[in-house]
Amino acid sequence: MNAIFKVPLRRLWGYAIVFSCLFGPVAAQDTVLRNYIEQGLKNNQGIRQQGFLLERNMYALKEARSFFLPEVNFNTSYLDSRGGRKISIPIGDLLNPVYSSLNQLTNSSVFPQVDNVNQTFNPNNYYDAKFRTSLPIYNAEIIYNSRIRKEQINFQQAELDVYKRELVKEIKLGYYACVQAREGVTILENAVKLARENLRFNQALVKNDKAIRTVVSRSENELIGLEARLEDARNQSRSAVAYFNFLLNNPLDTPMELTEMQADTVQIGNAEPGRREELLKLESLSKIISLSEQLAKAAALPRLSTFIDLGSQGDFIKFNNDTRYYLFGLTLDWRVFAGNRVQYKAKQAALESKATGQQIDQVEQQLALQVETAGNRLHSASQFFQASKSQTALSQQYYNDQQKLYREGQLLYIELLDAQNRLIGDQLQQSIAYLNVQTRSAELERARASYVFSN
Repeated sequence: MNAIFKVPLRRLWGYAIVFSCLFGPVAAQDTVLRNYIEQGLKNNQGIRQQGFLLERNMYALKEARSFFLPEVNFNTSYLDSRGGRKISIPIGDLLNPVYSSLNQLTNSSVFPQVDNVNQTFNPNNYYDAKFRTSLPIYNAEIIYNSRIRKEQINFQQAELDVYKRELVKEIKLGYYACVQAREGVTILENAVKLARENLRFNQALVKNDKAIRTVVSRSENELIGLEARLEDARNQSRSAVAYFNFLLNNPLDTPMELTEMQADTVQIGNAEPGRREELLKLESLSKIISLSEQLAKAAALPRLSTFIDLGSQGDFIKFNNDTRYYLFGLTLDWRVFAGNRVQYKAKQAALESKATGQQIDQVEQQLALQVETAGNRLHSASQFFQASKSQTALSQQYYNDQQKLYREGQLLYIELLDAQNRLIGDQLQQSIAYLNVQTRSAELERARASYVFSN
């Protein structure tokens, strides 16, 4: 963990101090955007899907723990048979001579003659109904399986948090894109108004024979071009709003609450860095693999359980003290030999655990690089934004001076158009630079996992 943020943050904290001095906080935008983020986290379909998967893993843990509890099953069977194998019991041959002798000695017929018996092996008109209660006394596989299920919840929670952080970044980028698109529309609307004013002014000059018709034609063409660009900007703004509503799971045409783009204030996230959920996922995966190795080894351990049967068996429909019974027992299951299957499976899990450990080290370096890169990009974007503000201010002053000279008849119209196009281009470039700073800020916040979720 320390390898991820320790070195890059020495430079990033310096960036944060500079940004705080240059750009202060934007409270209104922060409040509106925060509300949209909370709405997106609540309504987004992907978040709901991840929540269902997390809830499923919780029930899987409850299922695993239920194997520690007694299990009661009711079982009944009825058997009726004819024929089949038989066993001959010579009861008559054994007892009849004895009974005859006794009758002669007693001069009576008290001892009757009996027949030999042929008894079938299959029961006839026989039932057996019982409740069997079983309880595991020792089963290591149940223990490790329960621990794996518990760790899978941590893994799924980290997966959910990764999705939430990505969604927060996408919502922020979508919001800033809407702000920039609206700002672009505003800039072009002002440019159209300015072009119409210039057209009227040039028409007045031609009417008073102070300019040629070409000036009016050029003004008209310029106005048509700006109106086309304005329509395209409006379409882009509608598309940006539709995508933003898609992230929030709202109807695509839902109106948005947008704050004004502040040219002198850009919000930079400077919260404390958090633990990247990608690492938490890999650490949970490593624990799961380690437990899987223990689970594989547990297959070679003995399993001890107990059971008790409470039931009744006998001729069908008969139920009395003679038919009722109970049966108690212990069972021990111990796999003595399985062709080294357990050892091979444990070796596989051990090697997979080593591979996961190497993957964690690699991801730590990648995340450290991501933080460093995001900080550098933000620093560059802020510098470019400052330069674009200065350029826009200069272009505005230059256009005002050129327009004054043109109205005094000291400047060609083509020179005024050049100043106008330069001003429009610089204003649009400033709005794009503003969007770029906010985008890089959101990327840095994502790389540092510094966004704090509400409870």
